[in-house]
Amino acid sequence: MTESFNVVLGALSQMWIQMLVFIPKVIVAIVIWVIGKYFINLGVKLIRKINIKGTRIDDYLIGIFSRVVLVVGKFLLFLIVLDFLGVGRTIIGAVANGLTLMVAIALGLAFGKALEEDAKEVVQQFKKHLVKKQ
Repeated sequence: MTESFNVVLGALSQMWIQMLVFIPKVIVAIVIWVIGKYFINLGVKLIRKINIKGTRIDDYLIGIFSRVVLVVGKFLLFLIVLDFLGVGRTIIGAVANGLTLMVAIALGLAFGKALEEDAKEVVQQFKKHLVKKQ
């Protein structure tokens, strides 16, 4: 009974030590998030203050650009915080693979309809070639 109690007590003490080591990292990650978010919002505010010609089209494009900067900035900040916590590398790899697949699917859909007739012709020629060999 005392051996199993000592094992459980040892496991609990190890868990508490690991949590106490990890808590300062979480606090620093929160500070990085707050400071990064402040700088991203500051950059977006500066972008929105740009007034080239004062036309509606320019204001519309500046609004779109500021939203893109905001979204990309927050995404990169999120990846930076995760990398600081030690889980960023695996997530960055997964996101990169996902983006690559997304681009491949988008290109396939975009060019798929445009090249549908050519692809059908190539498949038919290949089938004819297979039939001739048999």
